[in-house]
Amino acid sequence: MLSHMSRSGVARPITLHGTPVLHTHCQPVTDFDNDLAKLVDDMFTSMYAAHGVGLAANQIGVGLRVFVYDCPDASGDHQVGHVVNPVLKPVSALAGTTTDTEGCLSVPGPQTPLR
Repeated sequence: MLSHMSRSGVARPITLHGTPVLHTHCQPVTDFDNDLAKLVDDMFTSMYAAHGVGLAANQIGVGLRVFVYDCPDASGDHQVGHVVNPVLKPVSALAGTTTDTEGCLSVPGPQTPLR
């Protein structure tokens, strides 16, 4: 993974289930500055160190609306990026379904089947 090699962030500890920051609404990002760039780099480094494919800022104790991801698509190519101030929108039933499993770095161990 080239993206793993090119990151210069610091691996921060993963916040575990039960920690208050995981149960608090995250704040929107308002300053798009070097601190945000450093946070994103730290998030990627933390995610890779924990062998994850996605990580939200609150999973490293930061209550901001940011997440990073590095997920392989159906052809095995890695889709890598970060999202700031995401908004959830309903997905059309026409979008289709997939079957997979999902886990969470903040809840180590269990994998949940998805459809």
